[in-house]
Amino acid sequence: MSDRPAYLRPYQEAVDAHGPRFEALLWNRPETQLVRFEALVSMLDLDAKTLADMGCGRADLAIFLRDRRVGYGRYVGVEGVKELCEASRARAASEGLERCVFRQIDFVADTEAFATLVRDDGVQAFAFSGSLNTLEQPGALAVLERAWDTLGQTPGGALAFNFLSDRHGDPARTDENTGPARRFDTLAMLDWAMTRTPLVRFRQDYLGGHDAAIAMVRA
Repeated sequence: MSDRPAYLRPYQEAVDAHGPRFEALLWNRPETQLVRFEALVSMLDLDAKTLADMGCGRADLAIFLRDRRVGYGRYVGVEGVKELCEASRARAASEGLERCVFRQIDFVADTEAFATLVRDDGVQAFAFSGSLNTLEQPGALAVLERAWDTLGQTPGGALAFNFLSDRHGDPARTDENTGPARRFDTLAMLDWAMTRTPLVRFRQDYLGGHDAAIAMVRA
């Protein structure tokens, strides 16, 4: 366990304790996960695109896309925890999910991960739903920078991500313990996106403003 990177350790510990179940994803309950999916997907045009779900967990986003009849092209689930990646493959098979593949990759440590996914899987959109939460903000931005740079030769390529907002406006929860997750400076995240493209969407109108989502598109 000690050789696990700090950002993956909470997930590995949860898998060791609960197995590759919902609890291992560190979401508080399935309902809030679905709200986050709704917000993130509403900001993306996935028509016929190949989507990489970065930190796919148990392939819940793939199930969501199927159930909501979102017309994506292919789904590539990327997961750094072996047990969760294997669980995703098994679930996709049992659920009859089509046009889905899974890759076990630590996208934080592997600096070539995004280039590999674009080259080998034809990825045109990257989505991070909760998978940046255990990183410090500079580390999260470094990951997003690599993903965005990789889409440089992909007109219409998209990058979407969510995070815990520090602008939630609830003074009673200013000093809350969010566990292994961290709140990010929301205005700094938005500024980072808008200095790279004017084609930015931002939402914080869900979950009481405690979560924020940003989507960026390559011109």
